[in-house]
Amino acid sequence: MTREIAERLLLFLLPFAVYGLYLLLLQMRPPPNRPRTPWTALFIAGLSLFALSFIVWGFTDGAPVGGSVYVAPAWENGRIVPGHFVPVRKKP
Repeated sequence: MTREIAERLLLFLLPFAVYGLYLLLLQMRPPPNRPRTPWTALFIAGLSLFALSFIVWGFTDGAPVGGSVYVAPAWENGRIVPGHFVPVRKKP
């Protein structure tokens, strides 16, 4: 869960990092009239990436198609077996 939160936080901060890199590159040769900082546009871009990550996550992660049962993580033979999906057998 922590990894998923960190990934989404990084996606949100990505536009700000790209803008920071852009500002560093501009310091080498600043333009005559640099525009004000686009905080609103950066926030919207980060929020869009954040939301898009949940949409992609919803389509790519989860139970396999065709019916399955989730088996919770368990302690077996001195080690933790991670949770997984087991396909449901259909009656003939």
